Amino acid sequence: MRAAVERVARAACVAGCLFSCGAPERPKPADDLQVEQPPGEEPSLIDPAPVSPDLQSPCGASTVKLQHLRPNLYFAIDASGSMSEGIPRSEEVTSAGTGWASYDRYAAMSLAIEGLLQRVGHRVSYGATLFPTGDRVCDAGQEILELSPGDAVSFAVSGQMGPVLQELMFSINRRTPRGGTPVAATVRGLLPRLRDRGAETYLFLVTDGGPNCNATADCGPESCIPNLEQAPIGDGLRCDASRNCCAPELFGAENCLDAGGSLAAVNALARAGVRTFVIGIPGSEAFADVLDQLAVAGGLARAESPRYYRASDADQLIETVSQLGLGVALSCNIELAEPPPDPALVNVFFDGQLVPADPVDGWTFSDAKTVQLLGSACGLLKTGEVLQADIVAGCPVVIR
Repeated sequence: MRAAVERVARAACVAGCLFSCGAPERPKPADDLQVEQPPGEEPSLIDPAPVSPDLQSPCGASTVKLQHLRPNLYFAIDASGSMSEGIPRSEEVTSAGTGWASYDRYAAMSLAIEGLLQRVGHRVSYGATLFPTGDRVCDAGQEILELSPGDAVSFAVSGQMGPVLQELMFSINRRTPRGGTPVAATVRGLLPRLRDRGAETYLFLVTDGGPNCNATADCGPESCIPNLEQAPIGDGLRCDASRNCCAPELFGAENCLDAGGSLAAVNALARAGVRTFVIGIPGSEAFADVLDQLAVAGGLARAESPRYYRASDADQLIETVSQLGLGVALSCNIELAEPPPDPALVNVFFDGQLVPADPVDGWTFSDAKTVQLLGSACGLLKTGEVLQADIVAGCPVVIR
């Protein structure tokens, strides 16, 4: 959960003991957006100092200190020249004829990341690198946001974008895609940044093509990207099996498919405990074999072919990034720093609403310090729609 989970919202039991008084639910959490500001100060959406529970309430509510380990989501974003090409919308959206929006690949990728982080950014840490750097053709890319905690939950409550997400999206959207696809150099450069950030660290590698930019590569037409893409070379000619378009006089060695270097880099991350989602968008189909290898090496491959996550249109890309991100960002296990004094005096609340204890569709203790959400309660949490979860001690547990 997030830092907001680490406090008890104001007076969980001010309405009285849940059993003796028959209250069906506790009052809603304190509204961070309406905290009175000192004179002369602008209103702030940042979470104020944690409030204390009302220990004079009839059931003597007390704070349960929570230990929250934020998952780390890091985005390695392909900003190569081909990302400026168009991407289709889904057939369903197109046939509906509702407000067609023309996206290029880069814009669709940006919307996918923004949509995910608006839902779960307050519960995770995140960062991003664009590759290559804007003024270079082939390099390890530019980190536009160091891995850091997302914005306070109050921004999600208000439906606004906080300063951390604003900074990230500004840096993404200001870039004009150009250059090559230096996957190997980029992933190698991320190793020292991500290797010691904890077990729940995930790299999202989003690309529309095959990795290249290895100046020492030597390849024939079968591994030359211009040949695989049948790129035009003028006078009605195209790169085909009759010529090697990665020869020095044509596109050069940096356009060879750099499968080996990229695979070694992803493997190095995996050995350091960083798992990688490989997401291919339109333009990447000719490189399915390489992307499959990278997905398997990253430890998060699909169970069937293609092993990487293939998005065939803008809407599928947005949905894919959302589902993968929600899957790793939201856990149904809430770890407590220490066991509660009396497990029979503990209750769970989602956005101020009571979640009854139930081993099928509620919650239970899986061990002395772990609250486990189950069934429909777990499902609701993992949709990303629950903004705040609280564990409150002091009132008799309500059982479904």
